[in-house]
Amino acid sequence: MMSRTWSMLAAMWLMACGTQAPSSERSPSPAQDEVSPRQEWEGELEVFVEDSPSLQKSRLKYVLDREGQRRPVVFSRGEPEGLRSGARLKLRGREMGHQFLAEEVEVERHAEALPAAAGTCGVMGEQRALVILAAFPGMPRPANTVEATREIFFSTTRRSLAGYWREVSEGRTTTTGDVEGWYTLDRAYSCNETEAMRDAALRAANADVDFTRYDRVFIVHPRPQEGCSYSGQASLSCGTLSTPDGTVTASSAWLVAEELSHHDRAVELVTHEAGHNLSLGHARSRDFGAEPLGYLGTPGTVVEYGDVFSTMGAWNLGHYTAPHKARIGWLDAASVAQVEGEGGTFTLAPVVSSGGLKALKVRRGATSGGWLWLEYHQPLGAYEGTLDAQVFGGALVHYEDAETRESSDLLDFTPETASWSDPVLRPGRTWNDPYSTLSVTVESATAAGLTVSVRYAQKPCVRALPQVKATPLSDTVSPGGQPEFELALTNPDSAGCGPSTFQLAPIIPSGWSADPLPSRVTVAASSTASLTLQTYVPYRMEPGLYTAGVAVTRDGYTVEGTSTVKLVERCIQTPPTLMLSPATRTAAPGSAVTWTVNVTNNDSASCDWVWYDFVSTLPSAWETTWSEWGVNLPPGGAFTFTMTKSIPTSAWGSHTVDLNLYQEDFGLAASTTATVVVE
Repeated sequence: MMSRTWSMLAAMWLMACGTQAPSSERSPSPAQDEVSPRQEWEGELEVFVEDSPSLQKSRLKYVLDREGQRRPVVFSRGEPEGLRSGARLKLRGREMGHQFLAEEVEVERHAEALPAAAGTCGVMGEQRALVILAAFPGMPRPANTVEATREIFFSTTRRSLAGYWREVSEGRTTTTGDVEGWYTLDRAYSCNETEAMRDAALRAANADVDFTRYDRVFIVHPRPQEGCSYSGQASLSCGTLSTPDGTVTASSAWLVAEELSHHDRAVELVTHEAGHNLSLGHARSRDFGAEPLGYLGTPGTVVEYGDVFSTMGAWNLGHYTAPHKARIGWLDAASVAQVEGEGGTFTLAPVVSSGGLKALKVRRGATSGGWLWLEYHQPLGAYEGTLDAQVFGGALVHYEDAETRESSDLLDFTPETASWSDPVLRPGRTWNDPYSTLSVTVESATAAGLTVSVRYAQKPCVRALPQVKATPLSDTVSPGGQPEFELALTNPDSAGCGPSTFQLAPIIPSGWSADPLPSRVTVAASSTASLTLQTYVPYRMEPGLYTAGVAVTRDGYTVEGTSTVKLVERCIQTPPTLMLSPATRTAAPGSAVTWTVNVTNNDSASCDWVWYDFVSTLPSAWETTWSEWGVNLPPGGAFTFTMTKSIPTSAWGSHTVDLNLYQEDFGLAASTTATVVVE
């Protein structure tokens, strides 16, 4: 029984996933090469963020290291959240060309998000950085000097990465280190060969460098002749790095030399890429049109580098945002006030000041998962004074919800202007959230601090986007089938709100039909309504993946709940082939005779796997032993095993040997016989 159970589970595991085309927005498409059989890979992940020269577009890249064998990874069903370098994964999927197409992902160990100890590639204490200047043969050596590069990274008298980290972390972190080179590498590398370029740079610098002394590695290189898709690229957090001196834990970053020709612009780029090395995502803007913030759960319009007041946005020297600082431990508990329920009045100190309250984390409504982060900027320190002066006039507000992930999202509290250079909530203004009970007022702003009042209504009605889920009763269907979807519509408004009426519109693939849904349905607050979508698939539809569900609209906001079913060819069941050989045997009394048994599942390719049991009852009283007690076969699958009969000493003459094949849930599927002559 254990053997049978294991076989059935193995079959289910093998058939669990179909291949889907990966998204082209975040990862490159797999090469159109031969696809390998399904495999399982385990290893450590390295995640890279590639920033375009304009800082307008970015791309995430994933590489899995499997005991020194490295493969780019494409996630066929979307990237799991929160992946960073150093995470250990188990992937199931197929190799396509040089890439691994991951269909199932199991995170065995997350990367240490905030390693606290100094000297361990963490976020506290002195970070030991190595900058390698790497030239390409046959190309002019970039004009960047060792001394100018050292100033960009380590200067204590000019703006630098070291000074930026020291100021922004309030002394918790800085960096020291060395600049080595220029080294001419063994060949010119493209920007699609950054790992090979890194390995070549490490080899070139080996005679001059003890790599075990460093936690951060930066490669400065020319822009290749065929161009380059990035100004900088960085690993997201730290991971295992193989060097000529052994394995170390370090982050990596690549910088195009010409982007470092102007000192302050170079510091902007270096602090950005180094922020990725600390595990930070981008400082984005999030636009909700005519209002600062929409319904709870509304994604809004995101611009990846839209925050021009943080170096993790587009080309500036502003501090990492308050939610970013808090996440990596650069704001202690006393510097952040979490506000919910009662509200209150608070005075925020400028982000560059010694001590004081540096951030408010304000819950949006009584129970929502959304938070507003408020901070106050003044032209203090070496970096804040470079920002547009309009940021100094009020509260700069970022929003955090499930959409934010590793990034931070700037809100615009002057939506009446088209500019994002004036997003602050100014003194004397109150923002009443139309979708929750929250009210925020900036009372006053001086050089010393910003006074903010936070209030919540006494009788809350917190409104949120509806939640819609579509669940197919079966994951597969054949042409001419009638797939049915269960629809669950949840009105997540708080209990203080009244019922809401939602407009419904079915979502079905082109060519399909469906029974009508109600055009409107009313659902009480904090309640769920259940419906059924009955669809019909024409016989002419081609096999593939199809999506169906429902669109739900209230007050001009629409959300969709969909699910995917796989359309497969119709299953045609055919009796299996059963062969027992040889057909005739001669044996002596008291001996044993062995036959070879061949079983073939003749069902069509769209059918399920089938479990077969074997039974032999003739000749009676002859003991039977098997090399296998049963077998689980896919359509078209074949299996060979042996059956042995022990002949009694009194069994003379000709005897018929039978073999019966029973199919699970269907009974007798095939029979055959052989003859034994005992003499």
